[in-house]
Amino acid sequence: MTDSSPLSLDEIKKIELDLLIELRNICTQLGLRYYLIGGTLLGAIRHQGFIPWDDDVDVGMPRSDYNRLIEWSKQYQHRHYQWLFCENGQNLLPFGKLVDTRTKLWAQYSDDEIHRHVWIDIIPLDGLPENMDEVQKIYRQAFFYRRIFNICGARLGEGQNLWKKIARIIAKPILLSLKWRSRSALYLNRLAMQYDYDASEYVGAISWGLYGQAERMKKSAIGDACEVVFEQEKFNTFCCWDEYLKSLYGDYMTLPPSNQRKSHHIMAWLTNH
Repeated sequence: MTDSSPLSLDEIKKIELDLLIELRNICTQLGLRYYLIGGTLLGAIRHQGFIPWDDDVDVGMPRSDYNRLIEWSKQYQHRHYQWLFCENGQNLLPFGKLVDTRTKLWAQYSDDEIHRHVWIDIIPLDGLPENMDEVQKIYRQAFFYRRIFNICGARLGEGQNLWKKIARIIAKPILLSLKWRSRSALYLNRLAMQYDYDASEYVGAISWGLYGQAERMKKSAIGDACEVVFEQEKFNTFCCWDEYLKSLYGDYMTLPPSNQRKSHHIMAWLTNH
């Protein structure tokens, strides 16, 4: 059962902010490295909070810290919050989520059960080779497996154009019958963990690095983490945040055209229990 009216975007953001604060507090308590990444970091720098039209939170963690969080999460107890990690058998994503189980969620382009609640994403960061041809090869393979994974969780009948709608209707049942959802997640993790984060000169998000080789950073430039303001709270990010954001977005302080201001097209409700 849910309330009759969906949550507003601001209400969804407030739930996500609370999840992010919980993650920050736990990482501080355990001495784990974490960084605001992607659009969340862009929002912190350009808007001192959420990008106005955005509706998600992304946090990156070096693989060794990410694994420590997975192990610690097994004894975590909270009335409303739940950790989801494929390593614990809770989902098939090649990254983790912290969700608020009081919420129920509907996503326009996905009917995957992993999108049942309002969430924040926790993306592992891994090592990358120095050779750019190898970097490009890794991200090409990652894009291929992510595409398969997303088709397996796609909502049929939805798509940004007619071709995508038809392609999903044809491809999804075939891929699921061949167990490509679990296989693509497995291959993404294997691909990401080829190079150890702490032993590598270059690092970045691979398993869910949506910007390809632009994700790559020199580890020495990350530093011990720098604080940024996000919704009147302070969180850690890379000390090379300016270089990182330029790599991902170019002139990141300039707002994109209105037709490029995209959200994840979700609706959420609070449950009655």
